Amino acid sequence: MKLFLMLTFTLVFNQYSFAEGKNVAIVKMVRGKAHAVIDGQQEQVIKKGEWIQEGFTVKTQKGSFVRLSFIDKSTMNVGPSSQMKIEKFSKKEAGVINVLSGKIRSQVTKDYLQMNDEKSKLFVKSKSAVMGIRGTDFIFSANPKTGTTTAVLFEGSVVFNKINPGEKVRDLESVVNRGHRIRPGQFSVTRPDMVRPTVPAKMSSSQFRALEKNKNFAANTSDKSKSEKKRSIVPPGLTGRTVASEDEGVKEAFSKTVGAAAPKSDTQTDISETKGYARGNDVKPVDGSLVHIDSGTIIPLGVDSKFDPNTKEWVSPSFDVDAKGEIVAPKGFELNDDGKLLKLDANGRAKEVILEIKPLDQAPVLEELPVLKDSTGPSPAGVPAVGELKRPPIMDGQTIQRDNLPVTRPRLPATPTRFRVTKP
Repeated sequence: MKLFLMLTFTLVFNQYSFAEGKNVAIVKMVRGKAHAVIDGQQEQVIKKGEWIQEGFTVKTQKGSFVRLSFIDKSTMNVGPSSQMKIEKFSKKEAGVINVLSGKIRSQVTKDYLQMNDEKSKLFVKSKSAVMGIRGTDFIFSANPKTGTTTAVLFEGSVVFNKINPGEKVRDLESVVNRGHRIRPGQFSVTRPDMVRPTVPAKMSSSQFRALEKNKNFAANTSDKSKSEKKRSIVPPGLTGRTVASEDEGVKEAFSKTVGAAAPKSDTQTDISETKGYARGNDVKPVDGSLVHIDSGTIIPLGVDSKFDPNTKEWVSPSFDVDAKGEIVAPKGFELNDDGKLLKLDANGRAKEVILEIKPLDQAPVLEELPVLKDSTGPSPAGVPAVGELKRPPIMDGQTIQRDNLPVTRPRLPATPTRFRVTKP
């Protein structure tokens, strides 16, 4: 009897404490299984029509999805395998959303944006980045495993910046103001091996359109090999590599193939900036790049890519996207869930391809991208095996656990980079 009374009192007390919280969002839709995590420990199943309070964490399982409608009528979609904490939300001051893992898609109402136009109306952050929302429709994805955060903007304006490891941020606005402003159609990624987020670049139009339509993070049940049909700008009978060739004979053949079908423009389009660049800490991917949203992997476009003057972007002759916006790798390659591109040999064995952000003119074609060689020991997190790169991409002062160092390091190149080894 005492046990029964104690359990009854506990349930009543918990329900009362939940009711005392500040309701900030109501659940409009649930697909699959999702929970609200209270105080980092207690979990309760999320159902349609229930209120989510300030301080709660929304946690979804694989293949699941939750749509929330906030008190200002803004909507937020929490994607599969994601955790999102509502740290603060108010109509009078900027709210704070913490994406612990996974991705969200949010549409902020115009009424909410009628606060001070010079300041952010909502902050969305992860462990490695923060974004000040000054627009309406965006994707924000955090991957604690790779340490990357990805931002894509569909409408409005946002400012995106990196949070360095161990940095204690008290003023989110000051961090945001030092970041990159992202325009509609652009993306930016933060990575552990980069000082700043990538300079915002134009996302592939075909991937952007597919992601824009996929607001509910619908699961991709179709065959990935069946990609969204997109217009090819490479004439039939020619390859992207042939079209991109500088050989005069090839150029003449291309001219004869295209003939009068190619209209002449009175003004020459300056495409140098669209090819990407690396200027100090500012690294800009090629316009037209494909992005693996969950991992932040940017698929490099090689010299065999062709410029589309209509969309002002470069088009890969190798990769495509499906109807959900997911990247479709060409035959002989595989892009796994962690965003690693694998090259398959004749025996079906896979080797990881080394992906680097390079200007278009310096990027090799897909078949010529280097792969990681077999090594006798594990490589440091995110760093290729010894001998694969001229310089290891490690930031000065970064700590590498002893267990993650290679067993053999016979060809470690001379470098001013300083390593600090600590015992776990």
